[in-house]
Amino acid sequence: MTNKKLSLSLLNSLLLLVFFIVLSIAVLFSTYTNTQKVVDKNIDDYFKQTYNITKLIIENEQNNLDNIVSKISKEFENINDLNNPDSISYKIETLSYIDSIDLLFFKKNNEVYDYSNSLFDTESIIDEIRKIKSSINHKIINIKVNNEDIVLMISTKQIIDNNTGRVQAVIYAAKILNNNFALLNDIKSKSKQVDMHIFFDNNIIASTQKNIAIDLSRFYHNSVDIGDRTIYSSMWYEIFENKSLNIIYVTKNNSFDVLKESFLHQAFVLLLFLIFCFILLYYLSNKFIIKPFSKLLNYAYKVKDDKSIRYENTKVLEFDKFAYELKGIISELRDVKEQYSRAIDGVQDGLWDVDLKNKKIFYSPRFLTMLGYSSHDVKTYKSFWQKSIHKDDYEKTMIALKEHLSGKTEVFESEYRFKCKNGSFMWIKIRGKLFYDSKKHQSRFTGFHTNINDLVVLQEENQQKERMLYQQSKLASMGEMIGNIAHQWRQPLTVISVIASTISMQLQLNTLDKNATIKDIDKLLGTVDYLSSIIDKFRYFFNPNNEIENFSVCEAIKENLVIFESSYKSNNINLILNLDDIYISGYKFELMQVVINIINNSKDALSEKSIMDKEENYIFMKTDVKDKVLTLSIYDNAGGIDEELAEKIYEPYFTTKHQSQGTGLGLYMSNEIIKKHFNGKLSNKTIEYEYEDKNFKGEEFKIEIPL
Repeated sequence: MTNKKLSLSLLNSLLLLVFFIVLSIAVLFSTYTNTQKVVDKNIDDYFKQTYNITKLIIENEQNNLDNIVSKISKEFENINDLNNPDSISYKIETLSYIDSIDLLFFKKNNEVYDYSNSLFDTESIIDEIRKIKSSINHKIINIKVNNEDIVLMISTKQIIDNNTGRVQAVIYAAKILNNNFALLNDIKSKSKQVDMHIFFDNNIIASTQKNIAIDLSRFYHNSVDIGDRTIYSSMWYEIFENKSLNIIYVTKNNSFDVLKESFLHQAFVLLLFLIFCFILLYYLSNKFIIKPFSKLLNYAYKVKDDKSIRYENTKVLEFDKFAYELKGIISELRDVKEQYSRAIDGVQDGLWDVDLKNKKIFYSPRFLTMLGYSSHDVKTYKSFWQKSIHKDDYEKTMIALKEHLSGKTEVFESEYRFKCKNGSFMWIKIRGKLFYDSKKHQSRFTGFHTNINDLVVLQEENQQKERMLYQQSKLASMGEMIGNIAHQWRQPLTVISVIASTISMQLQLNTLDKNATIKDIDKLLGTVDYLSSIIDKFRYFFNPNNEIENFSVCEAIKENLVIFESSYKSNNINLILNLDDIYISGYKFELMQVVINIINNSKDALSEKSIMDKEENYIFMKTDVKDKVLTLSIYDNAGGIDEELAEKIYEPYFTTKHQSQGTGLGLYMSNEIIKKHFNGKLSNKTIEYEYEDKNFKGEEFKIEIPL
């Protein structure tokens, strides 16, 4: 039995050895033939990185130029500075940061003021730039000056008169790329090239080498040309009007030869070592380790997917014990893995984990990609997180962190702007928790990053829109208020006119009665006081104390309705008030704006209704308190609102009135005010009711405010 087993093992070893030798030869042959492909791939990757560095440097140069133009425009925000060329020149001489630009001129009223600092023919260059009609801001352009190609990186900025909104002047700033050694040297040093050349239309624009002789035709089909000692690579960089710059990189070929030789040598040594180890260890491991372990591995693979698989015992005690323990471990790990995967995939948050004892930190792939980083980017334990927080959010975030580390809060939570790899900032919400070891020492700090940038931007946009709508609503209310004051003043002005005319006539006829005149003057002064009180109420309505105050709803409504009294009487409208003396806390002016918006809508509806019939017009107002909620009801007898329009009346800019009568913002802003400033509710419905033995139908609006 033993001989047969040895014989089978030897046969197995011989067969495996033959297979391994054949495989080794195939691996050696494949390694040799594919080495050049690996080298070529490394070259391609190397120059792709170089291309990216070039694009990044050029983009940074353009951004720096844009920043310089913005700084110059801020220096001339005072329009008066632009009216004096000497003043402009003096101020420009004080700006040290413009030394880095070659071309600077202002265009004002078709006049050009040149403040350039360049040896080039700037006057001719400016003339060619002015001929370009398309937008050239943040562009690289080319122009012809004396049959010579000039390549410029250009940026422009308009100076706007804040009073008129007109363009007062345009600033042009540019960097000339011709013979721009600084730009080339920056790219050359950061990408570790030997030389660099920039061509435009087969003509050399800039170079790090004085005398060059490059055949550009070699790059028409390939971007890389490999020589014995030198490697050339070509990159096309698109500029203005679909034209391109041809950038040529030159590097040495020594490193790739070393890579090739080292790769071949190591592959050959590795194969020899594997052959030796395989022959030496195969026999020893096959009997005592490989077979039992293969059975155990087989079992592990199967039990991972099928809990009912049973393990067949071997002659190795440790493997048998491990198999039974392994089944329980795999079962627990399976459950934990499924829960963890569902949780991570569901929230799409970035996981971070700080090992406080070993001073190490882990960032999940989602954490890095969210911020534009890759797994190869280096992030130090101490400085990466703190340096990336926006300076305006740093203090509040550190306070929240210290409170959590000191045990004052259960969870560390904050919202701040975090710097991405490209330099921009993203709004992030961080949540984390500090964990302790068995000795109550801080051991780990773990949590998540959530991208809330879109939510914050949306909230800011909504707030801006809401402020704009509120302002438009306020202006519309002011227009309606002025119209009501005109109604209110008409009768008192008539009284003043009649009294003044009477006194004037009596003076002319010499029939002036002193006592009657005194009474008329007293009446005249009373009328003037009345008009003055109306003005005071109007002024208070649009210049309120915009602070939370305790006030009586009844008194506030009666004070402000005086302004509208004449308007309602002229439309044959009766105001029926049933108001209790109830005090609330809030913004008095804003609640009155809501009430007046609703009453004005009822007045307009009743005015249209009165054209059709001669029935009396009513607007009712009453208050009620139930379960600590004040309900202010306002309803009329105008017939109600159509069902198809009822769902739209709270939408902004929706109105059934003529454009000259309404903006469609009244009910929208009223609903927003009640919800956000009073934590209440505004609703409406069509009702039928009885008043003085008559049946009426109209729309009822309810304002519900918690007390």
